[in-house]
Amino acid sequence: MTDAIKALIDGFSSLIFAYFIIVNLFYMILIAISWDRLMEFIRIVNSDITLTSSYTKPISIIVPAYNEQETIIDNIKSLLELDYPLLEVIVVNDGSCDETLSRMLSHFKLRKIDLELNMQIYCNEIRGVYSSFEMPNLVVVDKVNGGKADALNAGINVSKYPLVCAIDADCVIEKDALLRIVKPFLKYDETIAVGGIVRIANGCEIREGKLIRAKIPKRSIEIFQIVEYFRAFLTSRVGWEAMNALLIISGAFGLFKKSAVVAVGGYQKTIGEDMELTLRMHEHYRKNDIPYKIEFASDAVCWTQAPDTLKGLKSQRIRWHRGLADGLLKHKKMLFNLDYGKVGMLSMPYFFFVELLGPVIEALGYIMLVISLYMGFLSEKFIYIFLMAFLFGILFSFSAIFFEQISYKRYNGVREILMLFAFSLLEQFIYRQLTVWWRVKAFWNYRKGRKQWGTIQRKSFEQG
Repeated sequence: MTDAIKALIDGFSSLIFAYFIIVNLFYMILIAISWDRLMEFIRIVNSDITLTSSYTKPISIIVPAYNEQETIIDNIKSLLELDYPLLEVIVVNDGSCDETLSRMLSHFKLRKIDLELNMQIYCNEIRGVYSSFEMPNLVVVDKVNGGKADALNAGINVSKYPLVCAIDADCVIEKDALLRIVKPFLKYDETIAVGGIVRIANGCEIREGKLIRAKIPKRSIEIFQIVEYFRAFLTSRVGWEAMNALLIISGAFGLFKKSAVVAVGGYQKTIGEDMELTLRMHEHYRKNDIPYKIEFASDAVCWTQAPDTLKGLKSQRIRWHRGLADGLLKHKKMLFNLDYGKVGMLSMPYFFFVELLGPVIEALGYIMLVISLYMGFLSEKFIYIFLMAFLFGILFSFSAIFFEQISYKRYNGVREILMLFAFSLLEQFIYRQLTVWWRVKAFWNYRKGRKQWGTIQRKSFEQG
């Protein structure tokens, strides 16, 4: 019996060793590609974006809102004051149970208007549309609850401009963010979607919906998330965008060609509506052999509130992993399918075997390690595997922090930078294992997962 277990563990360790070798080689390629792409972005950041302002296309900003009374007024104020020649802000109240709607109507003195709707995509009943003569570029839509995807579809139906920008109600975007995120649409006619970079607002100084100063938060759980976001956006997404194989446009801040969204049927009621829409766009355009580009603008910045409790973070990560599973399984026919180019042969396999199944493989590795130690025959391969996992995890984080410092430098203090490097080391212990466990747990009740709003407890930005 002991020999059989030992053989099983040895065989598993050989497989997982090969897996980590391949994954880490891919990480290195992503880092190299991201480095080259970020150098190009730095030149863009240092350019005068105001030169493009007279050539911009009008944008409809859509803000889906459900129980967002704490932040919605500041959010709207900041959006109305963005540096952009022509835009409209459409806030969609998705049947909130709090004072979200009443606060908006009262603060901005809005009244109900008659509007002939162009229902290009399905959404739940729209109960009313509100605006005012004093503020014609602000529209509030009140509708029957249907979830975030349904609220976004309602906003698209009400919108009047060719580009639609989806922004979460708990987010603040920088004053020039729209001028930056719209650039790929001006540069390439075939651009159908562009994602902005999302950063952690916790701990930052924000007043009346405007970022005054970026600061590192006090809680460890929030600092860990800063490192994670750097890694996700400044290495992973930058690298995939360079290959036109980016699978996620963040729901927090993304700009789309409206006709492209309508062509694929709008947002679907699913757990991860942002990724699913991006996947559906890839599938539609490649299947019909239509030239297109899905890009990422790392200089277009959005600041979002992150969970500041373990309970909130656990809920978010389980929901995110369910969304990942849902999107990949719905579009599994693209996996290893040459007809879908780099999406089918590179990004789909990566997200399926690394992002989706990686936590399961890592969790099995921990279990096997414990069994090996208990039975007294620890394989050398296991030592190499965990050394690789931790060292490359640290390298990936260090690279992301380094990329941040040579490019956008939102955190300038030496103490803050050293703290980020320190937390990228500490992340490998306990925090990493917790997030692995939560993502594994997402598989257990995947089918029972709710496909409605996933929220954290909001605070006003002034409260931090």
